[in-house]
Amino acid sequence: MSKDLTLQSEIIRKNTSAIADMQRSDLERRTTQERFAAWITDFAGSMAFVYVHVLWFGVWILCNTGVFRFPPFTGFDPFPFSFLTLVVSLEAIFLSTFVLIGQNNLGRSSERRADLDLQVNLLAEQKAAKTLETLDHLAQQLDQMMRRFTYTPDPEVAALSVSPNPEDVLKVIEDAVADETGEILKEVRRQVSDVTGEMREVRDDVDEMRDRVDEVVTDMHDMKEDADHDPK
Repeated sequence: MSKDLTLQSEIIRKNTSAIADMQRSDLERRTTQERFAAWITDFAGSMAFVYVHVLWFGVWILCNTGVFRFPPFTGFDPFPFSFLTLVVSLEAIFLSTFVLIGQNNLGRSSERRADLDLQVNLLAEQKAAKTLETLDHLAQQLDQMMRRFTYTPDPEVAALSVSPNPEDVLKVIEDAVADETGEILKEVRRQVSDVTGEMREVRDDVDEMRDRVDEVVTDMHDMKEDADHDPK
């Protein structure tokens, strides 16, 4: 049992070392500018960055409000601290750029890991398919050697023992998504048609009410004219 644990520990250590080497290789390929951007991003995401800005803003405000007097730094940026606003805005622009650079670097590393995961998954699928094929072949051999061994071919095993082409898998996924999207569009069209029919009914009711209002207005106008012509 201890020997198995030792072998397992060696395998885990080997895999961890391979991942560490890949990450180290990614870091070594970075340029000086990318490393500087990564350092700025790491610093901006730390509490030290917060403490520095709290101290900076506090001293700035106290000096420009006259609480602390350190000529010539007293009152050079009076309230509402327009120059401080300009500096902070420029800092925000540069920090956003550094963050985007860091995200691009992380995105490239994530793409490499995704490619590695895809290759490992494809290799594992091919190994599993080959294992099924081998087991099915052994079952057929046993059926031929042992008369009492009842073997029934399984079409599902036969299908799974063939490793599919990645393009075929992607096509099946795209077709399934397209079918689902088509059903959703049909349902949306049906709901739009129902709403359109209801709107037509409402419009017909509004037209009918408008006709009735016109009739009432006409009757009131006639009654007014009759009242105007009646001397009594």
